[in-house]
Amino acid sequence: MKKTTAIFSLVFVLATTLVVHAQDSTQINVQYPFGEPGSTSRGVFGPDDRKEAQDAIGYQDFVRATAVMVSKESIRNNVAYSYSLRERLSMTFNTDNFDDNVMFLEQPALANCTGFLIAPDILVTAGHCIKTIEDAEPYVWVFDYTSTQQFNTNTHAIPLDPDDVYEVAEVLSAALDDETSDDYAVLRLKRKSDRRPYRFRTSGTITEGTGVNTIGAPTGLPLKFAENAEVVDASPTNWFKSDIDSFPGNSGGPVFDDYGWIEGILVRGAVTYRNGDYTGDYYYDETCDCIKTVNFNSASYTAGCQSHKITHVPSELLVRSIYENLAYAITKGLQDRFDDWAVYQWIFTHQYAKENGLLEVLALKEQNYGMYAQMLDYAFPTYTDSQRRELLDYTISTNNNTLYTLLLEQGVYADAGANKTYTALQEAVKEANTGWVVKLVDAGADAQVKDDGDNNLLHLAAATGNTTLINYLYGLEPQLIDSENRAGDLPERVAKDKGYKKVFKYMKKMRKSR
Repeated sequence: MKKTTAIFSLVFVLATTLVVHAQDSTQINVQYPFGEPGSTSRGVFGPDDRKEAQDAIGYQDFVRATAVMVSKESIRNNVAYSYSLRERLSMTFNTDNFDDNVMFLEQPALANCTGFLIAPDILVTAGHCIKTIEDAEPYVWVFDYTSTQQFNTNTHAIPLDPDDVYEVAEVLSAALDDETSDDYAVLRLKRKSDRRPYRFRTSGTITEGTGVNTIGAPTGLPLKFAENAEVVDASPTNWFKSDIDSFPGNSGGPVFDDYGWIEGILVRGAVTYRNGDYTGDYYYDETCDCIKTVNFNSASYTAGCQSHKITHVPSELLVRSIYENLAYAITKGLQDRFDDWAVYQWIFTHQYAKENGLLEVLALKEQNYGMYAQMLDYAFPTYTDSQRRELLDYTISTNNNTLYTLLLEQGVYADAGANKTYTALQEAVKEANTGWVVKLVDAGADAQVKDDGDNNLLHLAAATGNTTLINYLYGLEPQLIDSENRAGDLPERVAKDKGYKKVFKYMKKMRKSR
């Protein structure tokens, strides 16, 4: 069904809600979709304008991330076997006559349900499709099931690429409850996919008038793209109603807005009473002795097409999926994928990241400093003094100048680590690491600092016997040469006690020449 309003501008403001202005001067409140979770058989409506999924301009990544559920019994040696839609309907209604509104008759009707990736190995579908691992075991999930695949109408064969076929390893969560209207399943696949997963809403809620689309396998057909629909009722707690064109087989498919954000899982639809039964896709019409597509003029007085709100999938699984998408992007060095998922900035400081490994640490391990810098902009202000010191120590120990530059850009305090016995500068002096001593001093480190024994930096340098370091510190703070520690020793005496006799004489001469 065509939208009654044409959205022409969208202004994003990091606040509770956003406003979209429409040409008819009405306003649709569009709530911020990617905040932290907890923060704030069906038929056709109007003309059947479903199109081949591969022809959905701008949605190619979405098509690749959408899979269909296929019985293992239908597959032999990487070849699937299926009746065409014409054959399937002819057998069901016992006639070979079809109305002109029945589309895609010569295509296979192989699939059972639809699902979509929200992480490299996490797939979402409807709870009435899969609820337990026992439900999942007889099936595989096939990607790239489009009308471009070869279908032999004589042998009913459809060659499959084994790389496109996935089995389920685990049901992470599932629900099918008539009382609560919950209907979802979150599955972990046996291997990761390099396909670009869908992003999804994690906060706020979808609003009436929002344009929505879906990709799925109606009546088992190759993936179809249905658009030109909108939300007509968003008042239920965990589902919403739209006038999107869908059929049995679309169950579990993605329902996403015009910007590509997943809003829901397609689960239920309107039905009509025909031939002594309820149907939501096709029916036999005695007046023409033919099969017709179920068509509703409007969703207003029907069940419409109902979708389980993605925000009412367990939030911990959404958090996990976001984390895994970012980890995948970091590990594979996929900057564009990282940018896609970094919009969920709260994940960088979320408890899940703290428990499963900070993504910044992974970026450092992979030496991906561009991504690290992006995370640091958000995470650094939340770091404690102790964490900042640990990061500084890591930078020095690995001699990582790139990382040091990033820390300086964040305004790192060179003397961070109040709970440490020594400052980073003192540690660098003790290690005779002159290069880092200079860098830390340039960054504002306190060159007059003393340890618990009142040893200043020249005392510590004298203990190393490094005259280059001694000369630098003397030139920086010459008065340190005259300072005694708690034991009453001058820096030169420390050098002597450490067995550096030449350094002792050198420093003694240095002191007397002042």
